[in-house]
Amino acid sequence: MELKNYQKSVMRNLSSFMDCVNNTANLFAAWEEYWRRQDIGVGLGGVPTYNNAIKGVPHVCMKVPTGGGKTFMACSSVKRIFDEMPKDKPKVVVWLVPSDPILNQTIKTLSDINHPYRQKLEADFAGRVGVYTKEQLLNGHNFSPDTVREMLTVCILSYGSLRIDSKKKDVRKVYQENGNLLRFAEYFNDKETLLADTPDTALIQVLRQLSPVTIVDESHNAGSDLSVEMLNRL
Repeated sequence: MELKNYQKSVMRNLSSFMDCVNNTANLFAAWEEYWRRQDIGVGLGGVPTYNNAIKGVPHVCMKVPTGGGKTFMACSSVKRIFDEMPKDKPKVVVWLVPSDPILNQTIKTLSDINHPYRQKLEADFAGRVGVYTKEQLLNGHNFSPDTVREMLTVCILSYGSLRIDSKKKDVRKVYQENGNLLRFAEYFNDKETLLADTPDTALIQVLRQLSPVTIVDESHNAGSDLSVEMLNRL
């Protein structure tokens, strides 16, 4: 499966924006430089100013029509993003979806080594790819400091699994002490960023310390204050 021409154009735009992020003083300057390269102004009749909803974290939105190949584009963007980051950064992706049907479908396609989405990731990361459900992460199933250093780690979760307001017991486990993840806590090197009133071994703390690339499927459903708070925890 190959990118179509319009998809390749989107990938080039993504790389251009990341280049601007790496070579300007802040995200607002990066946004302005990205559009300047296309002879388009920002504000005052141009495109809107940068939306800094997740403070200090660069983010973009790919608007793709139904059937436009958004999932394959997301898979194709992962290597481009990590190529612009420090080489020693753990290659961890949190892939968020809005509903259980989409969750199950995403898990199915990304776990299937014969599916084009998984094959794209395998090709870009030399066959070193691990795909995890919430249950596998909580159980520490082949998920350790060693594995995240050695391969691309894709964690597929629903929006609801990270929303702290949920009263569902299985959801709250993400925020509870977890002996299966004890080894991760030993490697935390930025304890000032740990979430307050949350055990160091909680899965949410592990993900936060890994500073993952986050893919938000159907991000138009993730604009509420609750969803922004969820993303800020990562």
